[in-house]
Amino acid sequence: MTTDFDLVIRGGTVVSADRATRQDLGIRAGQVVAAGTGLSPGRREVDATGLVVLPGLVDVHVHLREPGMTRKEDFRSGTRAAAAGGVTTVVDMPNTLPPVATAAGFTEKLALVAPKAHVDFGLYGMLGQDNADEIAALAAAGAMGLKLFMGQTTGDNPCPDDGAIHAGLRAAAAAGLVVGVHAENDALLRRLGRELRASGRTDPRAHLACRPAVVEVEAVTRIITLASDAGAQLHIHHLSTAAGLDRVRLMRMLGHRLTVEVLVAHLLLDDSAYDRHGNLVKLNPPIRPATDVAALWQGIAAGDVDLIATDHAPHTADEQAETDVWAAHGGFIGVETMLPLLLTEVHRGRLSLPDLVRLCCHTPARTWRIDDRKGHLGIGADADLVLVDPTAAGEVDPGHLHSRHPVTPYAGWPTVGAVRATYLRGELIAEDGRAVGDPTGRQLTPRPLPGGDDLARSDQETGPTGTASGSAGTGPRTGDAASPGRAGLPTPLVSA
Repeated sequence: MTTDFDLVIRGGTVVSADRATRQDLGIRAGQVVAAGTGLSPGRREVDATGLVVLPGLVDVHVHLREPGMTRKEDFRSGTRAAAAGGVTTVVDMPNTLPPVATAAGFTEKLALVAPKAHVDFGLYGMLGQDNADEIAALAAAGAMGLKLFMGQTTGDNPCPDDGAIHAGLRAAAAAGLVVGVHAENDALLRRLGRELRASGRTDPRAHLACRPAVVEVEAVTRIITLASDAGAQLHIHHLSTAAGLDRVRLMRMLGHRLTVEVLVAHLLLDDSAYDRHGNLVKLNPPIRPATDVAALWQGIAAGDVDLIATDHAPHTADEQAETDVWAAHGGFIGVETMLPLLLTEVHRGRLSLPDLVRLCCHTPARTWRIDDRKGHLGIGADADLVLVDPTAAGEVDPGHLHSRHPVTPYAGWPTVGAVRATYLRGELIAEDGRAVGDPTGRQLTPRPLPGGDDLARSDQETGPTGTASGSAGTGPRTGDAASPGRAGLPTPLVSA
């Protein structure tokens, strides 16, 4: 008997950024080629009755630690964790040893990590002090975007001065690369840190005290102003405060165009976690008071937050067991626990399934211009999908996690919703919480940016649910710019 499909996922509830529909998916040559009911048989069939079918999640903020810090994590362990957690695309940060600041360094890293990838991946280059003239070459080498560290973090790479930042932003705009920013005022947080150390503070809350909201707000204001003038497409990583979100709203009202990310950790943990977990929950930016957590959730509901990521940042057990907060390493794992934790929030009514897809699949793929094939299950998309049992009760068990050092503040947390299977381009890569098979992940690069295709948004473009006006439910949005002219060009803060 001839078959039309390599694989048919039959009878599941397929979720897009704006709807959930019970239907079958027909997959051929790694792509979704048919959707509907009563599809003809496939060479393989999966009965998804009672299950939810999600696009594979797109996590644009992971630190897989290779090269130079593989004692913490490597590409094999990190991408196996992603596969088990329903994340089929990751974008890896450049603050490795050495940092990825040149095209040659990018090419070396790519050759090192590509054979180990169990999910598809992109790689960032660094926007540093002296590498503006490398940015075009980084783009040509396949960089997914650039990462700018305005504040100190793992690797302690020197933060560039404003002149270097502006030069790098101009080069990024010319190269068509998204610039993702760790927005903290480095000089201020370091001075506050010195004062706290001099006073004898070594407790976990001292880390929060040295990074108050003003550290974020000032950096957010400055980078939006510089990116606006340079014409760069700007993304704010891990926004963490109510004041920071208020500043973003203000800048959008003035016409500035940017996207904003919040972390799972900043949504689920507040500063009471320091009392329970100590330095395990040290994070840059820090875990905040409950009022900030509530503001981030309100920002999601209002459409002011564009996407959710993990900042998956493993360290060794010894590095996280330090009792002196200044010696402890900041960050913890998250790529494998992201989906179960967010499904639990769906169960609690804080998110809908389409919200989850919009925040964790559709918008990340669109912002980084891989939405022609990632972030949705429309016709022609890669068959990256996750089968979820939405009612399965469980808990976060570090003993079943794939990261090299599965230490997590979520250990023992109850969950509702379980990943039953993960597929990458129609091939099974994880089943019932275990990664399976050989590494088949591929490098991703952003599609070319045609003139007028605005991917960063201002406040005026947002629909009532927070999705960009006119965006498709299951397919990519292209060519629907809200304003004419150069792609991503924001309105200047001050008129000339």
